Amino acid sequence: MVCKNCGAQIPDGSAFCTECGAPVQQEPIQQEQPQYTPVQQPVVNDPALNATPILITGILALALCETGIGGLICAIICMSKVKKYQAAGGVIAGKAKVGKILGTLGLVFSILWIVGYCIYFIALLILAASGALSNFNFS
Repeated sequence: MVCKNCGAQIPDGSAFCTECGAPVQQEPIQQEQPQYTPVQQPVVNDPALNATPILITGILALALCETGIGGLICAIICMSKVKKYQAAGGVIAGKAKVGKILGTLGLVFSILWIVGYCIYFIALLILAASGALSNFNFS
């Protein structure tokens, strides 16, 4: 270190110059600040990664399951959207998970309703063919 008053060489850490006695001004140690480079986050604008249509079709599948065919169609659309979502790299969580569960329930209940309708109408046809319904007054 060099004395700013007389220019003499001073040992590091000295408070006064050994030649002239002038107080040594310690220069504050400046810590080098780390330089941060902002990172641009990738923007995903892929419509296939939108989970909202999965949720909507799942809700519709469950809501329309009592109609049979309507619920079945919505459930099939929901499952195809789930496959596209996964193929685009989407993770089944949140809206997509709820939509998939609702779509699956809508599919199962729609199939049960369709099977129930078929059994009901077949039973009516059998009863009508056997003449068992002729004793009932439907008015």
